[in-house]
Amino acid sequence: MDFKDLLYLAALIAFSMGCRTFANRFIQKLGWLSLLGASYFAGWRLTGSHAGGVGAVLVWFLLPWLEIIGRIRHMRFPLQNSVSHRFPPSRDDFPDLEALTAEIEEEGFEEAEDTGWKWQETDHFMRLLYDPERRLQATIALARQGPMAFSYVSLTSRLPDGESLITTSYPFSPTMRLAPGQRMNRMPQADSFEDLLDGHLLFLEAQSLTAEDTVEQDLETLPTILEEDMTRQIRHNLSTGLIEQTSEEEFRYSWRGCFFLWIEVVKDMLRV
Repeated sequence: MDFKDLLYLAALIAFSMGCRTFANRFIQKLGWLSLLGASYFAGWRLTGSHAGGVGAVLVWFLLPWLEIIGRIRHMRFPLQNSVSHRFPPSRDDFPDLEALTAEIEEEGFEEAEDTGWKWQETDHFMRLLYDPERRLQATIALARQGPMAFSYVSLTSRLPDGESLITTSYPFSPTMRLAPGQRMNRMPQADSFEDLLDGHLLFLEAQSLTAEDTVEQDLETLPTILEEDMTRQIRHNLSTGLIEQTSEEEFRYSWRGCFFLWIEVVKDMLRV
């Protein structure tokens, strides 16, 4: 690799990083493709072989697998998440909480409760809100795993047979399979709560459902229902073999579950 090649490589990397600063999804995807192109170019020029370029690209997709089998495979998670009252996080930890709350309340929702659960390094805070007219639950969540943290908003409608329909801005693919009776509409690129709400109403419409087809939700039992939803999902994933019980209180991801996680991560990488 000569000096000219280094300039080409630097230009590709700079272009990629620049694209990643844009909010537009397609420009971000162009940045990701440019980074893959830079990896291919570096591998090709260093080895003199196109196979070396392909290998350099594949490294990006193998790194998540190493993280999964090296760290996540050894982690333990609770079989039963106890959802209880929580005080809201500080403004430093979640600066957008009050602004998001105000935005949701402007759409007719009323604040119900601050709740969440914690297990070892995992800390999940949730603010629950409810719109009685639309029979619709909104959740503002902050998920923290060690030094990493991210927030998202979800909307949930429930049917008389216990089925739930969820629209969420959760930025990653699900870490477990949904339980039977759970349907999810992912909108990680939603620019506002209004966009998320419109997307949820369209989601209901696509299922030939309206607010009249859903059930009213009791504000006092919302945390209990969330706890039951998580327990049902964990039991379903135990039965499908994605997770395996390690003690009376804990589970871990099986090798099948690790492969499932890796596929979901690769999907996210390709979807960016």
